[in-house]
Parts: sequence; structure tokens; C-alpha cells
Amino acid sequence: MAHIVTLKTPSREDWLQQLADVVTEPDELLRILALDQHTELAEGADARRLFALRVPHAFIRRMKKGDAHDPLLLQVLTRRQEFTDAPGYSTDPLDEQSNVVPGLLHKYRNRALLLVKGGCAVNCRYCFRRHFPYQDNPGNKRSWQAALNYIADHPELDEIIFSGGDPLMAKDHELAWLIAALEQIPHLKRLRIHSRLPVVIPARITDQLCQMLSETRLQVVMVTHINHAQEIDDELREAMISL
Repeated sequence: MAHIVTLKTPSREDWLQQLADVVTEPDELLRILALDQHTELAEGADARRLFALRVPHAFIRRMKKGDAHDPLLLQVLTRRQEFTDAPGYSTDPLDEQSNVVPGLLHKYRNRALLLVKGGCAVNCRYCFRRHFPYQDNPGNKRSWQAALNYIADHPELDEIIFSGGDPLMAKDHELAWLIAALEQIPHLKRLRIHSRLPVVIPARITDQLCQMLSETRLQVVMVTHINHAQEIDDELREAMISL
């Protein structure tokens, strides 16, 4: 069994508490960053009607106060350009909205993508699934079971990709149930997890999560969505080492 580096330090809050501690108003975000005098930054506030603004304080703390060009801020701040219709652009750029089984995308012969959860810890303005009909693809056990039945009936599949939203929005007991079910399908070999949550809230990498990933028979590949070096701090490094 792999050695697990525990993360139970006094400085680490419960990840669900950090997930709930969010900013959802552009003017509040600008005020926290001492940018409320930059009126041009507030001009896109109405874009939150197109796609909600959601930024945890755990991520805001890595932004530079007073810097209107902070690379982390620019990923999440609403902009008036979001109302612009660009010729040739699509709300479904990857042609993902015609899936047969809710929450499961089977575009390549040997792998399928399971949309475990529709939500994310942070709403990135560039998200290519911001228009995806998550209401028709709920992240619950009923949908997962339908996807599992499909996977079991398609022996050409040897790899499942957890995506979303963000798959790590699922609680550890939900992931444990899902992984245990996948392990029972003999033709599966690999589990790939695509997530930004460890970057936004490093406390999401819990001891329980590390333990279950170390014990599964599936080969696990974790793909973390890191966009800028400024996102990498000591807490993220600690989480990645444990993982």
C-alpha cells in the first residue's frame, strides 16, 4: 500500500466550508482587491446573468491587491465582451450536447467521459461548458447507474474520465461508491480525473481521497487544471505531494 502523507494540520479548514465561503458579486470582488475605483472593471457586472460569478476566498487570497491585470482575477471577473456574438462561435464547441446516456460522453472508441458533477468551485469565464444542459445531466446515483450500465455493456471501453463541472465536487463517499462500481467492470483499466478543485481549494485533497485512489485496482491519472504560476502556493504543493 502506498504511503499517505496526512494533511491534518491546524491551518487546513474543512474543504466544504471553504467551498461555501465565496464571492458572487463583481463589486464585492473588486472591493476586496482594492480595485473598486477602477470603474472600467465593473462595466461587465451584468454578465453574471449569462454565467454566474463564483470565486472562493481561498482563491482570491492568491490575487494581488490593486492589480487590475492580475492573471487570476482576469480568469473570473465578468466582462462586457461576454455579450458579444462572434461569427462562427458555438455554445457547444465540442459537440457534447447530444449524448445518449445522461452525463456520459462516448466520443472515442476506448474511453468515455463521465460528468460526475455539474458545479465547480470557481466559475472561469472561459469555460467551454458554460452552456451545457446540466439540468438534463444530473450528478446523482441514478444517472451514474445508467452510465455504469452503458459502460458495462461496451467492452471496448478501457478508460473512464471523470469530468464535470468538476468531479471533485462530489464528496469522498460518493467518489468511493462510484470507483467501487467501476472496479467491478472487468474491461476497465484506467481512471482519469480532470479537476481544478485542488488548485482552487487545495484542502479538497483529503486523506480519505488519497487513500481510495491508492487502493483502487484501476490505474489513476490525475489531471490538475493549473493556469498560472501564481496559483501555485505552499498549500497546493503540500496537497500535490500527498496526492
